Amino acid sequence: MNAFNVGKYLVRVVKFIVFYSVLILIMLAIVYFTSDHSVSFREFLLPESGNNLKNMIILIVAFSAVYPFIGFGKREVHMNRSFDKDKEVVTGMVTDMGYVLVSDNDNKLVFKSKRIITRIFRVFEDKIVIDYSDNPLLVTGLRRDIMRISQHIQYHFRRMED
Repeated sequence: MNAFNVGKYLVRVVKFIVFYSVLILIMLAIVYFTSDHSVSFREFLLPESGNNLKNMIILIVAFSAVYPFIGFGKREVHMNRSFDKDKEVVTGMVTDMGYVLVSDNDNKLVFKSKRIITRIFRVFEDKIVIDYSDNPLLVTGLRRDIMRISQHIQYHFRRMED
């Protein structure tokens, strides 16, 4: 098991802070410019009390600090045979799910999303790593993606047992 990587965590936090700040700013600009308004955009963003902006900043920072813990994970996939026999099948399954193989080094398959829009909305933190150096396989990445991918791989290995 790898230890907690503080550098990777801080990079993810900063990426999410910037991404969600820009996203919320764009949404507020759309609301402002598509409605009737009697105040300037600056006054719209910074009302006299200023509490709304402060609360929004606290919310963005808090979410960005917590999301890397809950949004990313690892999952083990047990297999009863050598992965070498199924490497191409697993690679094909993952590419069929919308990923492209980036590298295959040191007994690790690294995949990234094919779609640029998906990559942007995931703040380019869309890497899926399948470590096949030992049994069980270790699948790491965004939690919802690794759940889906590992379930497909488990189904494949169960089918091969029968």
